[in-house]
Amino acid sequence: MVREAADAGVWLELLAVREGDRFEAPADRTVVLAERVFNAISQTVTPQGVLAVARVAERPFGEALGAAREAGWPLLVLDGVQDPGNVGTICRTAAAAGAPALAVMAGSADPFGPKAVRASAGDVFRLLVARAVEADLDGLRAFGAAARGGALLDSAPLELADALVLGSEAHGLSRIGLELVTIPLASGVESLNVAAAAAVLLFEIRRRKTA
Repeated sequence: MVREAADAGVWLELLAVREGDRFEAPADRTVVLAERVFNAISQTVTPQGVLAVARVAERPFGEALGAAREAGWPLLVLDGVQDPGNVGTICRTAAAAGAPALAVMAGSADPFGPKAVRASAGDVFRLLVARAVEADLDGLRAFGAAARGGALLDSAPLELADALVLGSEAHGLSRIGLELVTIPLASGVESLNVAAAAAVLLFEIRRRKTA
C-alpha cells in the first residue's frame, strides 16, 4: 500500500521501516524502528515491516464530477456506507473497473482511514476523491442502487448517468427522487452486500463502454 501511494504521487511525510527490513520511497523523513517498537505502534497483527504517514488532499466535488465526465463514467457516490472494509473494497473495484473518481457523503467511512486503505490495497490513491453533500446532486442525472423497485440492470442506462449512488445496507439511500437500478437476484435472496453490488454495477458499465 505504501508503494501504491508513492507510485500514485502521494508524498510521504514519514516512512518507518522495521529493523531488518528493506524499503525505500521518497519521504520527508525516514526512520528505522526496533521490531518491538514497530509492532507496538502497528495497527495490524502481522505487519509487513513498513508504516507511513501521508497527507492527502480531498478534491472539490466539481473536480471529481469533471474527471468522471471527461472519462465517460458516472461519478461514484457513497451515501452513508459506514463499514471501512466496504468503502475500501469499493475503491479497489472502482479503480479496477476504470472509474476515475469517487465522492463521499456524510455518514460514510473515510476512504483514507487505515482500514479502508488496507481494504483498497492502496488503489484508493488511484482515484480522485471528494466530499459531497446532498445538494451536489441537484440537477444531475443520478441513479441509486436499490435492492428492489428499480429498473432492472440490463435496461437501466447507467453508462449515461452523471452519478451512481450507493447507500447504506442498513438504511438505504438518503436522497429521494433518484432514478433507481436493481440487480436481479435469485428467488429468496434479499440483497447483495454493497461492495458486491458496486462490483456488478461498475463492471457492467465497463462492459457497455468497451462493447
